[in-house]
Amino acid sequence: MFKPEPYLITLFYRLREDGFNLSIREYFSALDAIKKSWGTQNKEDFKKLLRLLWCNSLEQQDHLDLIFDTIVIESEETEKQTTNQPRDTRKPTNQDQFDSDSSQVVSSNTSIETPSTVTTKPATQDLSPLPISTPQPIQEYEDDDEFNTHYPISRRFMVYSWRYLRRPIADGIKDVLDIKMTVEEVTKQGFFLQPVYRRREKNHAHLLILVDQEGSMTPFHHFSQDLVETAQYESSIEKVDVAYFHNLPAEYIYLDRFLTDKISLETVLSKCDSETRVLIVSDAGAARGYRHRERVSATTEVIWEIQQHTNLIAWLNPVPKPRWNSTTAKIITHLVPMFPMNQEGLVQSISTLQR
Repeated sequence: MFKPEPYLITLFYRLREDGFNLSIREYFSALDAIKKSWGTQNKEDFKKLLRLLWCNSLEQQDHLDLIFDTIVIESEETEKQTTNQPRDTRKPTNQDQFDSDSSQVVSSNTSIETPSTVTTKPATQDLSPLPISTPQPIQEYEDDDEFNTHYPISRRFMVYSWRYLRRPIADGIKDVLDIKMTVEEVTKQGFFLQPVYRRREKNHAHLLILVDQEGSMTPFHHFSQDLVETAQYESSIEKVDVAYFHNLPAEYIYLDRFLTDKISLETVLSKCDSETRVLIVSDAGAARGYRHRERVSATTEVIWEIQQHTNLIAWLNPVPKPRWNSTTAKIITHLVPMFPMNQEGLVQSISTLQR
């Protein structure tokens, strides 16, 4: 039976070096799947398992296939070199035993002096192939500090959480069997003519994400970008609008994360209605411990302007909650529901927007 464990750790590190967003959680997820005999039939089966667990796009799947095939070829070449090495099958003779015993005696009782200079042959160039690097063994990573890396919220959990942000409206095609209405029609008529169908529900949710960029939010750009991408491309939300700002959403905000494409806040809010969900992502001054009256008053005006269009507002703060005390963020919590950017905080913010 195919054993995928020797390939797993090498593939995990190769993909992380090539830009895959993999944490220790993804590694142990694959390890748990292998222990349950998933992906252990053959190499293709193992490759399909890793595509499901580690890849978020067709491009990543193609890249994983390339790296996986490279590792397999390296491993097979290493096995061939090991098996092709000549072995000494000659039976030992008395003379061989005497020579080995005498060498052991010399090495244990005497020390042989070696000359300080050694003459070597000059290296000659040849056309032999370059040496092939062998896959890294698992035991070399036993004490690796990278396995202790902690991510407050993973991309996969974001994708899962967005499923709960819904606004179902039955305006799809009429192909869903309504058992209750069918039974009622049969009861009224006394006989069965045809089943009753109802329209399929669609998710017509509208989400507006306002993201704080640059400054104290620079260390959290990775998480805020994952939040935006998963909502736009990996969720069932019908419409996702994204705008960026610096420190606070003022009269003008931006349509790109480099803060170059300016647009007025009123123009963005004019596309919102009472069912629009607004999610603000900012540290609100908690990252640097600031407490500015001007920032509080300006944020109050912005929240009041948003509330003229919708009351479904939530705030995600990437700074841990204990650090909100004595900062602007603590005051803003009395204006709008604010949650830390972790798994529990994301679930609570989506629950607040769903009301």
